[in-house]
Amino acid sequence: MKKLSVYIHIPFCKSKCAYCDFVSFKCNEESVKKYVQSLIAEINNFDSSGYVVDSIFFGGGTPTYLSEELFESIVNCINKNFKLDLKEFTVEGNPDSYTKTKVELYKSLGVTRLSVGVQSLNDKVLSCIGRVHNSAKAIECLNMLVNSGLDVNCDMMIGLPNQTLNIVKNDLKQVIACGVKSVSCYSLILEEDTPLYKNVQTGKIVLPNEDLTVDMYDLAVKTLQKSGLNRYEISNFGKPCLHNIGYWKLKEYIGFGLSAHSFIGNTRFYNTSNFDNYINGSERMVEEVLTLENMRKEYAMLSLRMDEGIIIEDYVKLFGIDGLNKLFEEIDNNIQYYNVSKKNIAIKPEFIYMSNSLIAELI
Repeated sequence: MKKLSVYIHIPFCKSKCAYCDFVSFKCNEESVKKYVQSLIAEINNFDSSGYVVDSIFFGGGTPTYLSEELFESIVNCINKNFKLDLKEFTVEGNPDSYTKTKVELYKSLGVTRLSVGVQSLNDKVLSCIGRVHNSAKAIECLNMLVNSGLDVNCDMMIGLPNQTLNIVKNDLKQVIACGVKSVSCYSLILEEDTPLYKNVQTGKIVLPNEDLTVDMYDLAVKTLQKSGLNRYEISNFGKPCLHNIGYWKLKEYIGFGLSAHSFIGNTRFYNTSNFDNYINGSERMVEEVLTLENMRKEYAMLSLRMDEGIIIEDYVKLFGIDGLNKLFEEIDNNIQYYNVSKKNIAIKPEFIYMSNSLIAELI
């Protein structure tokens, strides 16, 4: 049986952050119930024959805003419809939405990994980006989650308004002291049509410049790796997330819920991002049918995000010697930025900040 990852999108939040352009919105009890009913119907209608699920990821939005009853109903539906051989089961949440009762339920349902969106432990920074928690609540939540015995990942951000090198260093040291197993450290992407974008455009908020943001990233890498949380992907440190690695290795996955994307066979498809259309049973839409050449380039692009890079043996199995020769031709002009061995091809650590431009040249 082929391995499959399952992604569940829960689009509800207590409030929308100033930088967020994800498909998410404030909770409404009646809307949440209707949504979960439609989500369960969608799962029930999927033909899972021939697949065994080895990872589940509840993302959002904020999945932990679901009531215990609704969350359990979704998990029960997955258990009923899929053959499971779970290696990892992740739930995302925010510091203000995790409770001991919910965490105990998640453990009883087979959840192995909790991810919490902290972003910063500086209250002035948190206020600027519209987060509803403060630093004290974040630390309290991290300690509770770590004490649960589950693997805990902490999301942090750099390049935020009012952020300095000292703030980044102190934030990461506090997170590390809580005992989390992994940290995701992302640079802010300023998206149009968000409140933060408008404030930056009008000069109400000033962001760190590019050089300072690069320095923040370098500091984050050194601080995390010194603590034993080694980088395995551009923005991820510590114990690897198997579900995300599946994305980077072009593993098949099915997404359920509003705007959820899927990749089955050689086809990408996605759900509508219109709430009413989703509730009314809108069909999935085909986004792209990938040719073997498309898949070859995308596999290289995604693999190069990881510190281990492209595993040559795996690459040849998928795309043959001809595919490998094409890859060497594509990186030849920039070969000085790569470590090349019989085992793998990877961007040199000191040039990882150039990864976006190096990868762009491949595609």
